[in-house]
Amino acid sequence: MERISRVWAAVVTGFLATVLIPATAWAEETGVADIVRKKKSSFGFGSIFGLLCCLVVVAIIVGVVLLVMRSRKK
Repeated sequence: MERISRVWAAVVTGFLATVLIPATAWAEETGVADIVRKKKSSFGFGSIFGLLCCLVVVAIIVGVVLLVMRSRKK
């Protein structure tokens, strides 16, 4: 279990360092962040689709972790 925790920590850190931080810097530099901040938030189709997509991704990750943990117990 401890090894899985270290692997997930490394994956999250790698993701943040290689994708999220440069994307945030790019959005601030080009003005995209200002457009997103000014946009009125409405709970429409895009928000519902985004929420469902996020839930599906989380469910897949949890399922894979559970399968890995179950296979290591045997």
